[in-house]
Amino acid sequence: MKRRALLIITILAITLTAVPFVYGGGRGHRGAGMGGNGFGHGGFGALAMLGHAKEKLGLTDQQADEIKAIFQSTREENKQYHEQLRDGLAGVTSTLLQDPSNVAAAQALLDQQASAERAMKSNMLNAASKALNVLTAEQRTKLADLIAEHKAKREQRKRG
Repeated sequence: MKRRALLIITILAITLTAVPFVYGGGRGHRGAGMGGNGFGHGGFGALAMLGHAKEKLGLTDQQADEIKAIFQSTREENKQYHEQLRDGLAGVTSTLLQDPSNVAAAQALLDQQASAERAMKSNMLNAASKALNVLTAEQRTKLADLIAEHKAKREQRKRG
């Protein structure tokens, strides 16, 4: 059982690391207000940078369009959860300010947030799986190499 859990966590970590890299090209992202196309805060990095991934992985126009559609759809699915998370901490704070002893109500709000976060992560995992299935085996291998390279550069920057 431990081995299976480790395998699932590893796959999840690789997937959630890979997708932002594919879209962001290893760089930060910009939203619509900063020169981007407005897709920068969808949970997966900048869709504006899809051209970089398209070039590096050799994506066809159809693949790029499919991947873009997958993440746009997921962004819409997760919109309600983003709002719930954003408003949730304010609710917890407000609850405790009104009655500092009402920890149960504050905990219930935190539980709702945890549920929303889990739903978002599940949606993102499913989107990542769909997007990775759009890629060929060769493109996934190339993506894995790019991720390893990106990780090594990030680690090197951390060290100094």
